[in-house]
Formats: sequence, structure tokens, C-alpha cells
Amino acid sequence: MRFRIAASAVDLRLFTLIDRRTVTVEDVRSLLKIEERPARVLLNALAAMGLLEVRRGRYRNARVTREYLVEGRPRFYGDMLRMLDRRVWDGYRRLEWSLRNNRPVAADPAIGDTFQTMARDPAAVRTFILGMHSVGAEIARTLVERVDLSRQRHVLDVGGGSGVYSIAFARKNPRLRATVFDLPHVLEITREKISEAKLGGRVGTAAGDFFRDLWPTGADTVFFSYILHDWSPETCRDLLRKAARILPPGGLLILRELFRDDDGPGPLQAAIGSVTMLVETEGENYSWSTYESWLREAGFGRFRRIRLGSSRSGSGALLARRLPDSPRSRRTPTR
Repeated sequence: MRFRIAASAVDLRLFTLIDRRTVTVEDVRSLLKIEERPARVLLNALAAMGLLEVRRGRYRNARVTREYLVEGRPRFYGDMLRMLDRRVWDGYRRLEWSLRNNRPVAADPAIGDTFQTMARDPAAVRTFILGMHSVGAEIARTLVERVDLSRQRHVLDVGGGSGVYSIAFARKNPRLRATVFDLPHVLEITREKISEAKLGGRVGTAAGDFFRDLWPTGADTVFFSYILHDWSPETCRDLLRKAARILPPGGLLILRELFRDDDGPGPLQAAIGSVTMLVETEGENYSWSTYESWLREAGFGRFRRIRLGSSRSGSGALLARRLPDSPRSRRTPTR
């Protein structure tokens, strides 16, 4: 209930419309073009939830709301709420179907997987990419402080979406270049974000399907964020082999994921996230050791685990180096 109330307020742009001011029920009735009763009910619910402050009948954004739910602010998170509301909410409502059929409800079998299905609807693509940009921007702030890329020269951001991580890497490392490798219709949004960041000289794009097309070459770092959890173990292994083929010996690979524990069902967020993958994709959140075993098969070693979130989340990054003279990682064309 709280989620739907907050998501509806974001869709109505309430927090943005009343930013830097205090308002009455009558003000909000006029701003949102709704009647007095729903305006009053909404404002009181948001105030009781801590998203608004109220004094003597006048309401204003609470501190957390000013930081995360006002459009245009650096840490705006509303796009993630919209994505969860418009995509994931309905998938969870149909969870029983996915449990019985072992297939994602978000995919139309006549079209293909979830992402091919979503590609038919530009509005859905934009909602998804901007939502992932919101969550990525928060994580990227921490990641760039924990991962030293000062000696790296070129990052290939595979399935990089909005380019949020490439932008953060480039801002932190003035000599670093990055290439976001994604589908053409996604890169339209990517280029918007790169332009907003004024990094067009160092962050570029390459259009392609990372399953079917040749990968761009010349990078000494390959970055995956929230990519492998979408796919089956067999597909994950194939993508890691492709990464190994384009990296030089000693090249760096970074996996950004929610990681399951090696010896238990949690952490909580990672375990629940696997249920989201059940309704959305063919994958799940895999454990640290599972990824390490796949990386060894692909010719990687020298692992480093970096935990980025709370103990309940499983958020982290796994770093690996391409080992020299690995027969499974020969630099051959990657189809």
C-alpha cells in the first residue's frame, strides 16, 4: 500500500510541483486538478509515511523526499519507482504462473525473451532504462570509490543501458575512455545521458546485440552490471568466454551484481531478487563462488570480492583478471 501511494505521488509529480514551498490541501487540489477529498487523503497518507512534513495545515517535502523524489535532483529515484510500478508489480501479481511454468510472465513467447518483448514498446524501454539509471547512479557513487581504474584506459560496458556506470568511471578517472555496447534503440537514451554529463569526448557508444554481433575490441576492461543475473548458467558462461576473448592478458573484468552467499539462501535482497528474475527473465542471482567457477573456466583468476551494500542486500562487485596463455580464452572472433 505504501509503495503504491508513493509511486502514484511520483507519477502525479507532486513532490516536484511543491518543491521549495509549503502548500495547503486547496493548493494541491488545484495543482493536481483533483477534488478536495482525494487531495487531503493523499497528503495525510504521505505525511504519515514520513514523505511530507505538516504543520498547521501546510505541507512540504521531507528531507528524504527532497533528496530522492524531486525531478532534476542528482539522486532522483522516482524513475526506479516508476519501473517497479509499471513492470515488476504486475509480474509479482502473476507469480504463481511463473512458479508453475518456470517461465517469465514478462516475455511474450511469440516475440522472444523479456527484452525482445519490451523492445516492441518504446515507452516501456524508456521506463526500464531510466529506472535502472536511478538505481545505478546510487551504486556507481560507491563503486567508483572502491574500484581503482586509474591504470585502466578503456572500459567496454556490455549491455550498459543508460551508461550510468561508464559516466561515473569517466568522471572519476580523467584519462579513462568508455564504450557502452547495447542495442540501437537503447543507445538513443544512452546518448542523452552522455550529453547531459558533457562526456561525449570520452564516453562513446557501439550498437549491437551482445549475443549475435561482434564485440568492440581494444578495451582493457570489461564491465557487466546487472546483466548475467538475467540469463541461464550456459548463457552466462558464453558471455564470460566472449569477454575473455577480447581482453589482453591481465585485462580486468568487473561483475556488478547482487550476489547470493556461498553457503546459505541469503542475503535477503539477493534471494528475493531471484524471484523477480523468475517473473522477468530466465536467470537468478548466483553466488560469489558460482561466478568464480565460471570465470575460471573462461580463463580468469586473481579474484577480488567487494561488498557494496548492507549485509542484507548482497550488493557487490567481483573483479577478475584474464590469465595469460589460457586455451579457452584465445582471442578469436566473438559471434
